[in-house]
Amino acid sequence: MSSVEKIAHWFRIIGISVASFAIAAMVLMIVVDVTMRNVFKVPIQGTYEVVQYFLMPLAIFPTLAFAYQSGVLPRLSELIEKLPKRFQQVNRIIIYALELVVFLLLTYYSILFALSGIQDQMAIPVAGNLLPVYPLYMIVPISFAAVVLEVVLSIYRTYFKKIGDVA
Repeated sequence: MSSVEKIAHWFRIIGISVASFAIAAMVLMIVVDVTMRNVFKVPIQGTYEVVQYFLMPLAIFPTLAFAYQSGVLPRLSELIEKLPKRFQQVNRIIIYALELVVFLLLTYYSILFALSGIQDQMAIPVAGNLLPVYPLYMIVPISFAAVVLEVVLSIYRTYFKKIGDVA
């Protein structure tokens, strides 16, 4: 399982890097656009569309696996800790099963959506030209698949990993 954990680690690192680049590009693009608009009275054409259709998805979806693994997603741990141990164990199994099913369904349906967008060669009008967005559609299922991998690793760490194992 060590190699799977390394793959998950690289998914997180690449996701954070892509999102960081997207956020920096978004900030730079918006600052330049606002400056051009207010100083020279000539806005950059297509800034809104590029930010909306390219940079925002690149800032959000690649970080999903990191968000899941780091534990920043909402959990009910405070409530669960006060209940009996047996209930905690059953509840943990149910939560993992629900998370796995939900993220598997999200992965499956986002793959179908991405394939549909690729087949239709989806594009958006930007400054009078059509800019293809369908290549970006694959980011969503890849991100959800990375979360599925994190859920599987969480289940493995919780129930199957021995105390003396080193990952």
